[in-house]
Amino acid sequence: MTKTLILHIGHYKTGTTALQVFAVENRRFLAEHGVDYPKVWHNRAKHSALLFSILRQIGVTKLMHGYANTVSPHKVWGDMFKHIESSPYPVTLVSSEEFMRIGQFPAAQALLGEILATRPAGLTVRAVVYLRDPASHLRSWYNQLIKMNRHVADLNTALNGDIEDIHFDYRRAVAPWCRLLGAENVDVRPYSFDRNNPAALHDDFFGSVGVTLTDATRVVKEQNPRLDDRVSELVRLMQNLDLPQGTIGAIRRQALAYMAAQDEQVVTPGSGVPSARARAASSIDWLKTLPNCNLPLDRFAENLPEPMSQEEINRNLLLGFVFSEFIQLRKKVNKADLTGMHERLSRLEAALGQTAQGRPPLF
Repeated sequence: MTKTLILHIGHYKTGTTALQVFAVENRRFLAEHGVDYPKVWHNRAKHSALLFSILRQIGVTKLMHGYANTVSPHKVWGDMFKHIESSPYPVTLVSSEEFMRIGQFPAAQALLGEILATRPAGLTVRAVVYLRDPASHLRSWYNQLIKMNRHVADLNTALNGDIEDIHFDYRRAVAPWCRLLGAENVDVRPYSFDRNNPAALHDDFFGSVGVTLTDATRVVKEQNPRLDDRVSELVRLMQNLDLPQGTIGAIRRQALAYMAAQDEQVVTPGSGVPSARARAASSIDWLKTLPNCNLPLDRFAENLPEPMSQEEINRNLLLGFVFSEFIQLRKKVNKADLTGMHERLSRLEAALGQTAQGRPPLF
């Protein structure tokens, strides 16, 4: 037998869901081109049981997403090997985000090594993995943790353990696969998302496994839209307070509507800053020509107007939303005239005022 098993090591936040959904929706097309996307141990468009079974065997409980199947990993992989042996297709493609977690657990690497040693003779195993720059990946994964309704600390604290090392240490993530399969069998490719060409990632990935897509298989829809970063911290705090999901969802929708309304008012964000910088610099040059100017003009020139950072803009937008909600609540309370509520709100307003004056924050 001369066949190939391709493992799509779908590192998180690199378009993995989109590729998996495409593979399911275009199984027949892929089969016509010699690639089998099997239904064996397949669930929700992916083959995560191949890794979940290993992680469960070694005692991992975190981020298992409810996986409770007690079938041994040797049986799970054995079923896949048997399917490949009987398959009429030369290439079998399986995909899971969980493959990347092998790098986090040495015991999982050892167990997978034992399993791969039992694969049928003549079966070559290759891996395709996409990576993005660590900064954007970390932000996107942090956003995803919040989107999954998980309790998570702020990003700085989360890097002390809530976020696994594979999300910033790419050697830890990829090196085990190079040891297991041979570095020559690990294809590491750059992830990029082009809104003007949603099919770019699909063209690249399926091209790497020998399939050229046609116009009939063009991709037009994003499968796993990102939670707006501007509300992710608000959602995170509400989840950590164990508020009901219905409440969190309602507030999130209100916040997004507020952000959208603010966005409509901005024609060209920060467009005045370059002009202001140029005019300030020009005016400093003019001041240098004055016979009696004793200003520290070199220091002035080093401190020209700077645009407000996007982070600061987002924070101010979120504060604006929170205060708008608070004002609406105050109006409702005033109208209802609830006993004791005026006093409680007054105390809260006073505390907010103290926080704004530089005292420790309430949360």
